Amino acid sequence: MAFPVTPARKLLLPGRSAVARMRAAAGFDLIGAGDFFSGLWQLIKAKVAELVAYLATLFSALARKVDELLPPETRSEALRQWLHFAVTVALPAALGALALLCVARCCWRARGGRRLMVAPGRGGARMPRGVFESNPRIYFRDLRAGKPLVY
Repeated sequence: MAFPVTPARKLLLPGRSAVARMRAAAGFDLIGAGDFFSGLWQLIKAKVAELVAYLATLFSALARKVDELLPPETRSEALRQWLHFAVTVALPAALGALALLCVARCCWRARGGRRLMVAPGRGGARMPRGVFESNPRIYFRDLRAGKPLVY
């Protein structure tokens, strides 16, 4: 089966004339593409070299600051003191704060974390909205059966 000849199909036909038409239509010269990509590659290499030089300067400056704060002669003693402080003071304080946060969050969820609504047909009793919205059919079935409101 032969495909109909359309303008798009003419571009896809094999042969030198189709390639020439594609080049002319796109305005792109394949011979000059190597020069373009070569220049782009040189630019990328130059920028990467600048980045590496910047990072090397940054890391050397950080190393000098570490040597100022922790001189090599007293470095082990200073690190031992910082580690002692971290283990005896900072770690227990962080764990205590985390425990208090967990307890407070659990209490908030149990008491005020759920939105309440007036229970339909219960004379103004309040119940969590999520319990009712999860399955209202069971709520009304229990209401008609006379079961107490338990959630």
